[in-house]
Amino acid sequence: MSDSQILSLYTTHQRELLSYANSIVGDSGHAEDITQDAYLRFSAAMSDEWRDNPVGYLYRIVRNLALDCRRRSRFEKMLFSHSIDDTSVERPAQESQSTPHLESQAIAHSELEQLQSALAELPERTRTSVEMHRLGGYKLREIAEHMNISPSMAQHLVKEGIKHCQRRLSRSFTSR
Repeated sequence: MSDSQILSLYTTHQRELLSYANSIVGDSGHAEDITQDAYLRFSAAMSDEWRDNPVGYLYRIVRNLALDCRRRSRFEKMLFSHSIDDTSVERPAQESQSTPHLESQAIAHSELEQLQSALAELPERTRTSVEMHRLGGYKLREIAEHMNISPSMAQHLVKEGIKHCQRRLSRSFTSR
């Protein structure tokens, strides 16, 4: 397929792709970014196996990018969901929270950083599987579909990723 044919195919289906991405992520701004990124990936990766159904391939790219975006948004919301209470801003820090509470927050923050480090050490497929399953709430079947692997492979990746994280976290607790 020539570059002009790829661009023509994309522009013909751009509105539908945008609507499709928006239905998954629920944000028109993210949906626009996803469809543009999909075009770039589509034009760079157009292979012989997809020449019979390029529109299907384009939709698959949009779906995968949208699911990644949704998963990342859920993960970020979970990480940053602890907002500052307005009343604690008005009072001095020593009055707003007790020392044990501050210590437990510091420990929880440290554990979260260690978990993020452990996840970052994982191979991309394993990390994505763990994040989708544990943070995004996806079923193994959905992960397998998204990653184009078997459900048993998705289960294996999640299991190995969780084991790795548990080992890393248990090492850090024993070293305290």
